[in-house]
Amino acid sequence: MEQQKVIDEIQYYQAQKLTDMLYENHLISFDEYDKLTELNRQTFSPLFVDLFPKTLDKSLKKS
Repeated sequence: MEQQKVIDEIQYYQAQKLTDMLYENHLISFDEYDKLTELNRQTFSPLFVDLFPKTLDKSLKKS
């Protein structure tokens, strides 16, 4: 794997973890979470992006 791909993977993981934390702490809505997740995927192009669901169903976790 080339170095830039490894860097993209790490940056995607960090960006998505931050997005998760923002949502879990009720600082962003589910729609904003979905939009940020999509932006993270486009920006960092993780290797397995095609295997990820289009939207993440976190709405069921929060009641």
